[in-house]
Amino acid sequence: MNMIKAAILAGLMVPGHMAQAGYANNFNVYPVAANVFEVVVKSGRAPGDYWCGAGVYVISQLSRSSSDRIFVWRGRGASVGEPGKTSVQFSLTPPQQGAVTSASNTVDLVGNVLSSAQARAYCYDRTIKD
Repeated sequence: MNMIKAAILAGLMVPGHMAQAGYANNFNVYPVAANVFEVVVKSGRAPGDYWCGAGVYVISQLSRSSSDRIFVWRGRGASVGEPGKTSVQFSLTPPQQGAVTSASNTVDLVGNVLSSAQARAYCYDRTIKD
């Protein structure tokens, strides 16, 4: 009985890991200024798509803790790294007006904040919707 449970759990864990890896390539990230980077999503424009990119970048590329906070620095706007595309700018430090307490994942609210882990979790959420 325990072997069956272990097999089921193993089967459930693998697809999520593989799917997250696929969506981890759905964006490009460019440094904009000290502690500010922008995420350009290749396909999709949902807030979770941008948060996914920010979370993966902070944890995987910057080697920061999954508990570090990511702030929206500038909402959707023209990309610096890819002219003609739309991006969202994020930072690991709060913008001048400070963090915003919001129950929303919007990327159009400057100061909105999620932990790196919460942001990266949108990669899995995206997989479920597709």
